[in-house]
Amino acid sequence: MKVSVERLFGRDVEAIEVDEQLPLRVELRERYPNGVRVTAKITKISRGVYVEGSAVGVEAETCVRCLEPFARGVRVEIAEPFSEDVSAADALTADLSPLVDRVIDLDALVGELLEVDEPMAAICGEACLGICAACGANRNLERCTCT
Repeated sequence: MKVSVERLFGRDVEAIEVDEQLPLRVELRERYPNGVRVTAKITKISRGVYVEGSAVGVEAETCVRCLEPFARGVRVEIAEPFSEDVSAADALTADLSPLVDRVIDLDALVGELLEVDEPMAAICGEACLGICAACGANRNLERCTCT
């Protein structure tokens, strides 16, 4: 979803409110089949805009201990400045995101934040007993006699 922020550079608009269910790009769609709800406020700053809000959704995960699927509630905060002084070529090394043609790509922004939020090793719960290394039984579902 691309949001034009051109109207913020006039005199009549102080902020743009976003409240949308955002379907995600292909590489995230399997993990977030229902997308995420993005609520944000976009305001003008000197030579750019500031996006502040959150993205909330449910991620389909697989537990690293028991290998069972589970749903993980996700909430990532959005606090991102965009500047017209930053070129698209400098995006990877700059502290600010580039504001190209006064358009913000929420898909890209939210996708990056969700990737950063991804846990190194997702577990279904602290009490998960995992898989028995000897017999392969899911110790949450059955008791094994291995030592």
